[in-house]
Amino acid sequence: MDKTLQFNTRLVQDLLHKLGAVVHQIQRERGCSGLFLDSLGKIFTKRYDAQVQLTNEAIEDLRSYCDRSDLKAALPSSFEARLTLLLRKYEEFPALRAKIQLLAVRYTLALNNYTFNFTIPTIDAMIELAQCEPRHNSALVSAYSNFLQWKERVGMERALGARGFYTFSFRNQEFCDRFVALVAEQKTYFDTFKALASPSQIALLQETVEDADLEAFAQINDLLEEGSSPSEIEHYSGETWFDLLTRMINGLRIAEIALVDGLEGVSAPNHPRVKTEKAMGATGKIAEYRPFLKSLPLLSTLEDDDLDELLSFAQIREYEKDKLLFLRDEPAIRMYIILNGWVKAFNGLETGEEAILQMLGAGETLLESAVLLNMPTPVSAQVVERTLMLSIPAPVIRQRIQSSPKLAVSMLNTVSLRSQRLVQQLELSRLKSAHERVGWFLLRLSLNQKSIDGTIFLPYEKSIIASYLDMRPETFSRTLQKFKKEGFEVATGHIKMPDANALCNFCDAELAGQCARIDSEDCPRPEFADLIIHQGA
Repeated sequence: MDKTLQFNTRLVQDLLHKLGAVVHQIQRERGCSGLFLDSLGKIFTKRYDAQVQLTNEAIEDLRSYCDRSDLKAALPSSFEARLTLLLRKYEEFPALRAKIQLLAVRYTLALNNYTFNFTIPTIDAMIELAQCEPRHNSALVSAYSNFLQWKERVGMERALGARGFYTFSFRNQEFCDRFVALVAEQKTYFDTFKALASPSQIALLQETVEDADLEAFAQINDLLEEGSSPSEIEHYSGETWFDLLTRMINGLRIAEIALVDGLEGVSAPNHPRVKTEKAMGATGKIAEYRPFLKSLPLLSTLEDDDLDELLSFAQIREYEKDKLLFLRDEPAIRMYIILNGWVKAFNGLETGEEAILQMLGAGETLLESAVLLNMPTPVSAQVVERTLMLSIPAPVIRQRIQSSPKLAVSMLNTVSLRSQRLVQQLELSRLKSAHERVGWFLLRLSLNQKSIDGTIFLPYEKSIIASYLDMRPETFSRTLQKFKKEGFEVATGHIKMPDANALCNFCDAELAGQCARIDSEDCPRPEFADLIIHQGA
């Protein structure tokens, strides 16, 4: 008999409770270590030592439970192996703690170690386990998944906020930007949780988290999002902030326990969430964009039921221009699919300038490789025009890859294509002249926009286009003037071609594959036709 059919719900729930206890203690140890390191051991020494003991006790309790024969008999072999690796990973704690005690590790490195090596892998395992239980309610499991991610972001805010108040880091703009990005992640997960949760699940929060703590928490976050001055923000000491958030997170832990016990429940079909505007963004808009999503190479091979199951964990959100999505080296918590709009992937330079690596539009994905490899984000990303994006939690993607060979192959193809495009982008910036780069870019826009009358609309600011094409704004302007002399109409927000073939000299194999005229009598570049057909075969 398949092990998944032998699942004992009580065993699964108990295992989720014990995994959750480990995460809860690691999150608190992470925060304690931050204040210990920032103060050079002047504060939180005893609290850190005491917390290490509590974390060890939670891990030993989990380890003892995992040795039970009835649990081993119930778990799928794939998850049993994952659990073994997780317990083995916890054996790395002593080495990290020794460095912390000796003040021989930087705060950021310690924080990332706790997050990437211990917390996130454990949360991923919890979400996978909840999905494996055959009698689970998908909506409630998705709500639980978003709740866990929300609690983790609140834990991160406890650690970062304590540091900000203790070291006056809120006077540093880069620190504030990172904090605001973290707050945005929290809101995303919390809004999704509320949209998917049952009335009883939402009521749990009101019963377990003090209103005063939530109000103080929200007030600081609002001040940060508004870009308020440090004097308005710095109301707390590092220790006070840590204690405030700890009370709140302890309440969330109580709610988490109740959520696990209710994963088999039935969500109310007439729950008010289906009538809210944000919920329609998570349900109605997904249905609206489903044909578009189904057409994407990443999802086109999935069966309808598999696609619908995957999209049941998705959310759609609109982002305003200049919104920072994530910073380099942050956890890759979600994979994004752009529905419309534009996003720039970039890295900061030591000079303070940005190196734009990619401009991503409708149908393109962000963080697929980081999610696949379970690694931190390799780049930063920012919205350059109002953008609508669908996102799916990273643990869901990784779990589905294990169970769906088609999705795994599609993901690998997507990652490979992205790698190929990066090579092409490098060739474009290093080997082609400014005139060739601009021509290639305009042709790409023309094909994407399916221009009928030859008008090409510039989707974002010319300074961003210039940076993306690895040239200075004045070089881009001079190059456009050359195109104007060749018969192009150049305006502020658009460019019009003199004829349908005006940009065909800038075509390459990638762009040819997007052209409706390829392999027709009207195509002025027939040499690409055989190459496209060969690649397709």
